[in-house]
Amino acid sequence: MKTLEQAFQELPLFAQVPAEVFPTLLNGAIEMTYKAKDIIIGEGESPSGLYILLSGTAKLYKSSPEGKEQTLFVLYDGEPFCLCSTFRKKPFPVTAAALTTCKVVSISKQSFFAAAEKDSAFLFSMLQKVSERLRDAMELVGTLSLQEVPQRIATFIAKLEPQNSSQKNQQMVVLPMSHKELAKVIGATPEALSRTLKRMSEKGMIAIEGRSVHILDRKQLEHCAEMGL
Repeated sequence: MKTLEQAFQELPLFAQVPAEVFPTLLNGAIEMTYKAKDIIIGEGESPSGLYILLSGTAKLYKSSPEGKEQTLFVLYDGEPFCLCSTFRKKPFPVTAAALTTCKVVSISKQSFFAAAEKDSAFLFSMLQKVSERLRDAMELVGTLSLQEVPQRIATFIAKLEPQNSSQKNQQMVVLPMSHKELAKVIGATPEALSRTLKRMSEKGMIAIEGRSVHILDRKQLEHCAEMGL
């Protein structure tokens, strides 16, 4: 069975971090397990430090007083969160919730900054991740404000990693979440999502089997991402 230190060394986020930094980083680290739908950190709470999603899938979202949700990010294995609260003494601005069973590691602020002082590669990897989140946030704002629902769906599907690449134009991808959660990501109602997927299927663009999406015509899918149906 892998130790926590070994598990961290295998994460892409820490690929450039020297092995001698991990004992400092993981000093006092706490491992936690969450079931699907569990709240990991609530909006307005004050996290104890940096969180790393060791395994599973989670989401960061904002919700309105009426209960409407907008998913901002979907987190996968090795993803950090609570970065902003680690660098600044501010409450967590969103809610983090598990989409599947998740293993999460909490790293104290003291250990985080001690590791950063020990090696700049660790701090640089965190800076890269902050930059990626900022870029993704700007893309999301543009998508929600400027694109129609079919464009958002087509863009999301087109960016997924193909499970097979035997045929250049026909590929299969797997949605990393339920259709209900996908609707929250793209800022649409489940009904609008369902109708759009049906129209895309009728046009011979895709074929849906649960979470599996067979891309039958990638060129048409990419055209939809740019121009809509």
